[in-house]
Amino acid sequence: MMSSSWRVNLSGNSAALSTRLQQQISRAMVYSGIPQLILETIPLERCSDNTGVAYRSAIALKLSRAMQQSPLAIADQLTVSLPTITQDGGKQNLIEFEVEVAPPGWINFWLTDQGLATWLQDWIQPSTDTPISFRPQQGQKNLLPYLELNTQHSGLFWQDTSKIFRVQYAHARCCSLLHLAHRQGLIQIQSMDLKTSRGLIVVPYPIPWLKDDLGTGTNQPLIQLLHPAERLLIGQLIDLTDYLSGTESKNWLKLASSVSNAFEQFYRRCRIWGEVKHQTPRLAQARLGLVGVTQVVLRSLLEDQLGVPAPGEL
Repeated sequence: MMSSSWRVNLSGNSAALSTRLQQQISRAMVYSGIPQLILETIPLERCSDNTGVAYRSAIALKLSRAMQQSPLAIADQLTVSLPTITQDGGKQNLIEFEVEVAPPGWINFWLTDQGLATWLQDWIQPSTDTPISFRPQQGQKNLLPYLELNTQHSGLFWQDTSKIFRVQYAHARCCSLLHLAHRQGLIQIQSMDLKTSRGLIVVPYPIPWLKDDLGTGTNQPLIQLLHPAERLLIGQLIDLTDYLSGTESKNWLKLASSVSNAFEQFYRRCRIWGEVKHQTPRLAQARLGLVGVTQVVLRSLLEDQLGVPAPGEL
């Protein structure tokens, strides 16, 4: 039997949802008088959920022996503090989660459709003066600086170069789609310099991530991006930002390739032009918004993490 769930807006300015959740759990521990742990040691994992984005934490199970309390009691104590923490923390960058305590002491977090829309929106149209952050780790080495081709490199170098080129190609494709949509009047971009590939969608504002009508029986707004290829790309973007926020980033190139592959599937299977543009323009704009998020994430990855150009065209 699972206990009832409730919705809570969690504050923070981290692009990584995992970091945001760990920050809130840490603050809940302080608020509840529980000795604080190093952020990275707070257990949290993203769950496989084909219908949405879900995380779960075993923090209550971890603390149970030391506190000599049941995990369920600790989990309840922590989750009850979350709304108060958010209220004290102000209104900046609030993202809505559904929270649930489940036996033997799990704390489950589901990103609501409204929360997902907020997360996507803040990538390309920050709602506050403190946009979500996406920074490389201090001391992290660039594996292939500036993509210098040297005959002395090993075969592994050439394999990695090919993967990096695919990431660059996906980024350039994003820029091309956004530019085309701007010319056709589907969106308006404040600036799109193909040499720097930095753009900002200013119209529509906000991007119509959510459907016009509320979900049957839930009275909650529903996300438009429901196609499996859309969900796959969103999941890969979330995984990438979660991973790059960690203290150890060793498989970043594999994740970057996964994002590129997911974008290619999205591009092949999710139409933007033709009937979609004319009959469901809001869906076309939401898909262009997802293209914009992918472009921003890939640019940050290429320039900040790898130190190679993020071309606007190839």
